[in-house]
Amino acid sequence: MYPPTLKIHQITLKPYAPHDENAYVEMALDELSVRFMGGANGIEREERAVFKKIFELYKRNNKRWFWIWGVYKNDKLCGHFELKETIDTTDEELEIVYLTHPNERRKGIMLMVLTLIKQQQKHWNKRIIATVSPKNVASLALLEKWGVEKKELLTDKETGETYLKLRLHK
Repeated sequence: MYPPTLKIHQITLKPYAPHDENAYVEMALDELSVRFMGGANGIEREERAVFKKIFELYKRNNKRWFWIWGVYKNDKLCGHFELKETIDTTDEELEIVYLTHPNERRKGIMLMVLTLIKQQQKHWNKRIIATVSPKNVASLALLEKWGVEKKELLTDKETGETYLKLRLHK
């Protein structure tokens, strides 16, 4: 299902377009962008396949909440954002996943996106969570600006890796 288009200031969240593939792949191959992203592997062919799979997800009429947006600043792709049900969410929660294009880091883009999501949260009647590596200092600092209500330590059963589940303030 296509997610709704959302806008705040000069930032727009909207479904990807096919012409965004190269910019998406730049993000997906950037080591700093995906260092803490599960599923990222740095293989260009596979990241291009992931991008194409997004369009398959758009066409599905799933009962499961799974929205994927390109983040655009003045119609230029500058980030990636997901809002979805995952193995770490309860029925009342949605998880956020995000990354920023290497050329757009430290410009406040994701802070604006999180502000927009926080404003929309009341319409969805869902709590927002994030799962974050304790080593991901930049993301933890960003999420602290939103406001963290609860922290929980989780362990990935497959990898044994420990991460934080952060429930964000409404």
